[in-house]
Amino acid sequence: MTALIFVVGMIVLFWVLIVLPQRRRRQQQSQLIDQLEVGDEVVTLGGLLGYVRELGEHHVLLEIAPETRVRVAKNAVTARMPPETEPTETPETQLP
Repeated sequence: MTALIFVVGMIVLFWVLIVLPQRRRRQQQSQLIDQLEVGDEVVTLGGLLGYVRELGEHHVLLEIAPETRVRVAKNAVTARMPPETEPTETPETQLP
């Protein structure tokens, strides 16, 4: 009986530590891919940063440099970069 409780406990622990976080990551990845729009700056699984120029059914056309475009699988997009904001001017430091 003790062995059965141990096995069930191990299965529950495995489920909580491995399966649930993986399911959440998969759901977030799917959400990201569904929300992609032309003009978004994204990062791919291989580390490429680029702007989405075209969305296909299974691929994304990224502009990684001026006039340099690559086609990557949608599943390779791992993150959307936050929009760049204009740098704010810092007050000049006063010298004594």
